[in-house]
Amino acid sequence: MITPQEAGVPPGIEAFLLALIFTSLRTGAALALLPALGGQLIPVRVRIGLSGAVGWLVIGSGQAPAPPQELLSLAGFAAIAGELLIGLAAALALHTAFAVALAAGDWLAQSMGLGFAQLIDPTTPQAPVLSGLFAMLMWVLLLTGGGHLVFLDILVRSYAALPSAAALFDPGRLSAIVGWGGYALASAFVAALPMGAALLLVNLSIGVAARSAPQLNLFSIGFPMMLLIGLIALPLALPALSASFQGALTGTQTRLAEVLLGG
Repeated sequence: MITPQEAGVPPGIEAFLLALIFTSLRTGAALALLPALGGQLIPVRVRIGLSGAVGWLVIGSGQAPAPPQELLSLAGFAAIAGELLIGLAAALALHTAFAVALAAGDWLAQSMGLGFAQLIDPTTPQAPVLSGLFAMLMWVLLLTGGGHLVFLDILVRSYAALPSAAALFDPGRLSAIVGWGGYALASAFVAALPMGAALLLVNLSIGVAARSAPQLNLFSIGFPMMLLIGLIALPLALPALSASFQGALTGTQTRLAEVLLGG
């Protein structure tokens, strides 16, 4: 059997590659599951290259945890699973922020009557109309506000604060992770509240009019009116929606730092 030295491999390159692969697992899991980055739009090679570049920087900063002596062992598999679990938790935090935009868009689309498209669409179970628009708005706010840099900074600093996933099973951290879902739903409700309240008043007005004049066709009059009012109110509500989405991003970053950095 030819040894690495006989094959011309420089001394120490094996240990460096082992440390690079092990360090890149956490960032690789996070980048693979991020919204948009984890889809088919970003090639797998690009995601692997990004995770390797971040892992290289972590090794250069001296914050990388020591890899197990043997990856193909029970301890090695446990360490790999722990790194993947930490990356999954980091990606889950950003998913909850985007869930705010998706839930708010879905609620408002249902109120405007755009949800009728979901009932007749034969190809997909959902037809995200406003949800897709709000998700793009969330990405714009994330990138222009430097949220992606904050996310990477928290992820890199987690190597020193959370060298293994054992501390992730602390009851306080688990409770905080479970609370991310409730925070996302509450933030989505707050974001959709101004425009939703206006649409509710229009719904009540249409209901009173239909009750007073039964000869009015509710679907022929109410549906176009709801859609028109919604399209008029949407540009007016964008500043409030942007502020709510920015607050959701900031709150998500704070909660992610509390879980991964312990403060």
